[in-house]
Amino acid sequence: MNNIRKLFKLLFLFFLVFNIKVSAKTYGIEYKPIENLDLKIEETKKYRFYKETKINAYFIEDENPSIFKKKNDYYYTSYSEWTNSRPKSKKNREIKERNVYIYSKFRKIKNIYIETDDPDESTLEFAIYFNGLSASHSSFCQDCTSAYYMHTSDNSFDYPVHINKLSISYHESFLPSEFKIRVKFNKENINYRVIIYGINLDDILYEGNFVSDLNLHEYLIDDFERKNAFEDETIKYEEDDNLYLVDTYKEYAYRDTYYLYEYNLKEYYPTYEESVEGYIKDENDFIVEKKYSYLETATIKDKIVITNENYDLADYVKTTIPFEVASNIDISKNGNYKIKYIFPNRTIEKEVKVNTNLEYIDSLEEKIKKKNDEVKEITASKNELIDRLENELKTKDEIISKKQIQKSVVKSSKIPTILITIGIMLAVLCIIKSIKKTVELKK
Repeated sequence: MNNIRKLFKLLFLFFLVFNIKVSAKTYGIEYKPIENLDLKIEETKKYRFYKETKINAYFIEDENPSIFKKKNDYYYTSYSEWTNSRPKSKKNREIKERNVYIYSKFRKIKNIYIETDDPDESTLEFAIYFNGLSASHSSFCQDCTSAYYMHTSDNSFDYPVHINKLSISYHESFLPSEFKIRVKFNKENINYRVIIYGINLDDILYEGNFVSDLNLHEYLIDDFERKNAFEDETIKYEEDDNLYLVDTYKEYAYRDTYYLYEYNLKEYYPTYEESVEGYIKDENDFIVEKKYSYLETATIKDKIVITNENYDLADYVKTTIPFEVASNIDISKNGNYKIKYIFPNRTIEKEVKVNTNLEYIDSLEEKIKKKNDEVKEITASKNELIDRLENELKTKDEIISKKQIQKSVVKSSKIPTILITIGIMLAVLCIIKSIKKTVELKK
């Protein structure tokens, strides 16, 4: 049966190959961009879009960014801190200045020390006054002559004495401006030093180093070198004659006028578009896009005939475009069917013919099956008949045996019995041959 079915298929395919003409049709599907071929040009005008926000800010006049526009509102800043550097002049800037005075209090004089390099060879005549008067004191002189003690007892030093190292401590303190000393040597080029202390002997206020000549000299406090003459400094903004002016300078402070400026900030959409919802179109800012395209094609056979169950509808299409196939073909039933080739931008409907002879082959198989069933029934009947004949023959054999026993009694009946038996057997053989022949013909 399988050989018969394969033979039908081969004959059918042979008939299709030598009798069907193959043809195809090309369809346009979509345009695709290409750079070098000017086949199709599409121009699109795209604009920049923006949202507008008003921004207010205050600036010093003429220092505002150019995009900001001046309004009528303004305000003054607070004055800056005072500084000794004059600020830069700006439009509408107000600058004020003041004098700064640095004063200090003088430390008061309490102790004086005098030392000479040549106490034995020179004679010093000196006198110390405060406010023009000698002051009460106590003193100590190292290696001084006896005349020194005679003349210090009356608080006057207006006498010639030999001095090596003399320390004088006053009973009260005096301002430096009240100090004056008169000095005269009887010998030239003698180095001598006068040190003025405050309350403590380790606190040197002034120091003077001199060289003698034969003249009388009168020294005030300004003739001495200042050491630690002042107490802590005091800053004042007015003059004070009661204090010592150490330094003076100017300080400056300023305030500015800030004016209100306004700017319409445009926040642009990141790309050029034909339209953007909620944005404003900038008519002066646009681009023109040109799109060059060519037609992509798909070639599909005009006549599609399916002759066997091993088919692929994609084999009938030649294209580089991806596509899908929609079909409801029943390969077991011959006839015409509609299929769809679905491309991204187009769907093409084609008619497909199914002609596989499966229906004819199925009908033959059904007939063969029916004949096989009939042969099975005949064979069963044949076997039943044969069994019946065999039983009849067995019965006849038994009858013949009985007849042979009776042979001696009735001899005249032997020949007819044998003839009847032979005739029956021939008849059975004929029937069997006839049945076998019938079966072979049906096969």
